[in-house]
Amino acid sequence: MKTNATSHQPLSGARQAGRNWGLWALVGGAALLIIIALLTIPLSTRQQPVFAPLSTPEGVVQRFFDAVYRGDYTGAYGFLSAKTQQERSLGEFQDQIRYERDGEMRVDRVAIHDGTATVTVTVTRFEPGGLFGGNQWSTQYDLLLERDGESWRIVGWPFA
Repeated sequence: MKTNATSHQPLSGARQAGRNWGLWALVGGAALLIIIALLTIPLSTRQQPVFAPLSTPEGVVQRFFDAVYRGDYTGAYGFLSAKTQQERSLGEFQDQIRYERDGEMRVDRVAIHDGTATVTVTVTRFEPGGLFGGNQWSTQYDLLLERDGESWRIVGWPFA
């Protein structure tokens, strides 16, 4: 019976160094990609918006929408006038407002008349998914505000 034995010879120094270099290049490239990814995270995080002063109608509306988008319904409800709060309980407000969370708001115009103000905003909503990507649409609203001492309060339903 005849057997063929194949001998395994160690790699020559030049071939082994070539394999080590390739491994180091792969590890170095992966490390570089990780470092780049870690550096871009702070740049891509959403920055806090700059709000108008709370003593202005625009500032009240901005904070109202910010609270809605963060899911802080109690905070948003606090920007409504006492009369509006009497017309809708916090629970009713939450049930109706929760559908307004996925969007962005932009103040277009502010008109102040003695003790009232009208703030016109454009709300853009986003609907993710689908085979061909998401959907977005914009709606414009006029929010009426009344002066309440040193502050402003939203009168009536903001999304009418």
